[in-house]
Amino acid sequence: MKTIAIIGAGVAGLTALQRLKDQAEVTVFDKARGPGGRLSSKRVGEDSWDMGAQFIRAHSLEFRHALEHWQNEGLIQEWQVNPWLITSDHRGPSPDNTRRYVPAPRMTALSRQLIGAAHHFEASCRIVRTHYDGAWTLWDENDRAFGPFDGLIINVPPEQALPLLPPATALADTVGSLDMLPCWTLLMSFTSPLDVPFDAAFVRDSKLGWVARNNSKPGRENTDAWVIQASHAWSALHKDAPRDQIQNAMIASFTELCSTPLPEVRSQWLHRWLFAVPAQSPGLGSLSDPECRLVLAGDWCQHGSVEGAWISGNHAAQQLLEMFA
Repeated sequence: MKTIAIIGAGVAGLTALQRLKDQAEVTVFDKARGPGGRLSSKRVGEDSWDMGAQFIRAHSLEFRHALEHWQNEGLIQEWQVNPWLITSDHRGPSPDNTRRYVPAPRMTALSRQLIGAAHHFEASCRIVRTHYDGAWTLWDENDRAFGPFDGLIINVPPEQALPLLPPATALADTVGSLDMLPCWTLLMSFTSPLDVPFDAAFVRDSKLGWVARNNSKPGRENTDAWVIQASHAWSALHKDAPRDQIQNAMIASFTELCSTPLPEVRSQWLHRWLFAVPAQSPGLGSLSDPECRLVLAGDWCQHGSVEGAWISGNHAAQQLLEMFA
């Protein structure tokens, strides 16, 4: 069987893995301790939150079928929530009928199931260098070598993908032209429930972009826990600001949004997603270099969502399989 390496165990990489698992021996590498990428969770003491992607939804028929399959397999459940839309002159339910899904008991539950298809998973392994001479060899930051591999899929943000590309590839210009936007994310849990009439809200005209009561999702702990995401525009303007300044500003905006004093804080955590979402939605599927059996994947190749990453992962796997045909 062919041997394939996937750098990055986010949704696109895990989706490509599902397409390739029966036709190749696939080794997946990720710098984190577990798979998931933006299907990320954070635990502080006894409290936990979905720190990255907040839910999964489908625009396309193909992804709707994938969600139905995952639901039938018990991997995801519908989140019965009616988010509000809060703007400078409007506060009320969002006018949509979108069905939103989440894995349980946290978003990482889905990625931990999908990684099981890998021939081998190298966690806590940051790949920093690659070389192609008819086959791929990879090196991590401790100078450990892995390979040879017949094909390679790189599923990391474009800024992190550039140093991993071979010098002669024509992909560098395209990858270098695609930008990612940051997102400051504040996680807070309270000793008593926050008294507001919504469990989630899209926010406009504010420092914030999204807020959600994490424990309103199926399978979560009972502690009143909130995910507070800053807008991408505000995050970009303040991406290098001191953390205490960011945290204070986000708490003030959240308090103003709720129009009520916040309960006593039980635990909190501030995280900066430096490469949160693509600034554009290029709709490329994936980027490939058949000369060296290399494919780049990620939501930044398609559009910024779990569905965008899923589409990119499928496209990347198909591109690689065609190179072996």
